Amino acid sequence: MITRREFLKISALTLAVAITPEGYKIFRAEEVPSQINPNLWIELSKDNYLTVLINKSEMGQGVYTGLSMIVADELDFPWERVRAKASPAGKLYIDPKMKEQLTGGSTSVRNMYFVLRKAGASMREMLLFAASKKLGIPKKDLLAKGGFIIEKKTGKKHPYAEFLEEAKNIPLPKEPPLKKPEEFIYIGRSLPRLDTEEKINGKALFGIDAKIKGMLYAVVERPPYFGGKPLKVDKSDALKVPGVYDVFPISTGVAICGDSFWACEKARDKIKIKWSESPLMNWNDEDFEKFFLHKLKEKGVVVKKTGDPERVFKNSEIVLENTYLLPYLYHATLEPMSTLVWVKKEECHIYVPTQWQTSVIRSAEKITGLPEEKIKVYTTYLGGGFGRKANVEFVEEALEISKKTGKPVKLIYTREDDIKSGYFRPMNAAFIKASADKKGNLTALSFKIAVQPLLGGRASVEGLEDMLYHIPNLYVERVDVDLPVTYWFWRAVGSTHNAFILETFLDKMAKLMKIDPVDLRLNLLKREPIARRVVERAAEISSWGKTPRKGAVMGFAYHYSFGTHVAEVAEVILDEKTGKIKVPKVYCVIDHGPVTVHPDLIKSQMEGAICMGLSMALKEAVRFEKGGVKNTNFHTYEILKFEEAPEVEVEILNSQRPMGGVGEPGLPPIAPAVANALFWGYGLNITRLPLTPEYVKTLLTRKG
Repeated sequence: MITRREFLKISALTLAVAITPEGYKIFRAEEVPSQINPNLWIELSKDNYLTVLINKSEMGQGVYTGLSMIVADELDFPWERVRAKASPAGKLYIDPKMKEQLTGGSTSVRNMYFVLRKAGASMREMLLFAASKKLGIPKKDLLAKGGFIIEKKTGKKHPYAEFLEEAKNIPLPKEPPLKKPEEFIYIGRSLPRLDTEEKINGKALFGIDAKIKGMLYAVVERPPYFGGKPLKVDKSDALKVPGVYDVFPISTGVAICGDSFWACEKARDKIKIKWSESPLMNWNDEDFEKFFLHKLKEKGVVVKKTGDPERVFKNSEIVLENTYLLPYLYHATLEPMSTLVWVKKEECHIYVPTQWQTSVIRSAEKITGLPEEKIKVYTTYLGGGFGRKANVEFVEEALEISKKTGKPVKLIYTREDDIKSGYFRPMNAAFIKASADKKGNLTALSFKIAVQPLLGGRASVEGLEDMLYHIPNLYVERVDVDLPVTYWFWRAVGSTHNAFILETFLDKMAKLMKIDPVDLRLNLLKREPIARRVVERAAEISSWGKTPRKGAVMGFAYHYSFGTHVAEVAEVILDEKTGKIKVPKVYCVIDHGPVTVHPDLIKSQMEGAICMGLSMALKEAVRFEKGGVKNTNFHTYEILKFEEAPEVEVEILNSQRPMGGVGEPGLPPIAPAVANALFWGYGLNITRLPLTPEYVKTLLTRKG
């Protein structure tokens, strides 16, 4: 990790990217005005290496590579000499559009693309001006290419680093010329990732790898049900375990500290804790289901209303309604929560795999009483994030423990701790109703959802409020649910449930209207040419309407989220005797805007999102017993296995419009595509997830 002071000390030519009242500006790092906050720096060293400090967290999505490519392309710098590092945390490195240092919402490349191009172009122009001055050759007779300044007449090459001292004194160009797309050397290519080597050789530092000499280990025992607090703690037997340092209550439970993780685990088993009561302490799955379905009867907040759906329903011959119920979901990151924290009197150090550095700093300020400049946050690699590591309650626990003990503390969640702690994708119930005319037009749609609210409820209705389907009479209502179960952002957020409900319901309407489901979507997207092209292309590459491979049926779904259009077609095989579902292949078409920076990164994000969404569709659900989590590890909370992953064919389309995101939009369409295949191929009216063999056999029995 590198501090601002250290960075400036070693810099040869360093540019700072900053947001000002007039918009993005580029500065030489040493000339940044005190009132300006630069959010990313690029450095060209004396030995001709380019280092890009990245203010976004690398959690497997390739952001170090993608953002560095943008700078290196405009600078025209050799890729093998490019390095990426995590920037420090703080106001200096916020995403200026989000006003936070946060990796989420599929925003990294689309928020930073143009400013990073300008940063690379500015450095290139400064080097050309410096070379012209030093060599006595007109700038028009020089070329910046491949890390060299080339004399056009003689072909003589000079490394960029040869002109660093002169470039420091060159005024920054106000509007450096940007490359034309046909001049790109990296953008649009699948270059080797910058983080691959250190992940292979074991040098990559993840949160669980961080160490400080003399640190304590810590675990936290949490209540057996949501909403409980420790009332009385008998720690006498726990303190007798060799290596145990202390046991004491914190805000979320009881902390156990020791000189090894295993000492803490042994002591945990010997603690006797009396917990406060909770309204959920006797709730099982059935209680949650009844509660959410009852909530649908309550009056909620009207999110959107156009026309008069109720009037249209009364006068329509074709009307359909369904009630859906979808479970809580666990993020299941490969690396459970972990962090290393040291709260000293004068400063605080935090090593953490986090998606939200700004939130970490806020929590540290509140718990330690220290100002931001005394809080040092070092962002490690993340072993998966999916939104879960944008929550910082695990950092707050470690801060409390370190503050009380006065020692560096490494807090580790076991897998059981991780799932029992909560912060799930919210459970939800929804009622949906629609009508159509005899000409094949959807005339009205009403959608009511009961769910714990995210972002003030806005995220709960993603994909509905901003739906691209043109329906003249539309009503969307949200009932906010208040429960002690902790919930949080899960990859693709509200679109994970709303896309499933809407897209499966559209297929049911299509069957009632006696129209092909792809044709129905094309009709609803008459005003959306980009969306229509994505839907049409997905139908083309999957040979929609033709006989699929032997034993398979096909399902279609489309969704617009995070500024990106995605359509997917799933080939599905059902064993009617066992109820087991196999998805051998998925076709995916994505249009995320005008520029594809790194095609393989986009394809890998689509593949990963599809596998995660398929896992959600077929297997995943948090189960409850007596108000707590029943399925506490992967033997009971099942996820998709390697041998169950489908072949995924991805096609990338581009369109001239604002850039969309990539990390999340591939997930929402896959579950409805699978359910739609089962609906058309086997007549299964699916209104719940996951599609376990037991649930599928129940549906087959009902059909029979």
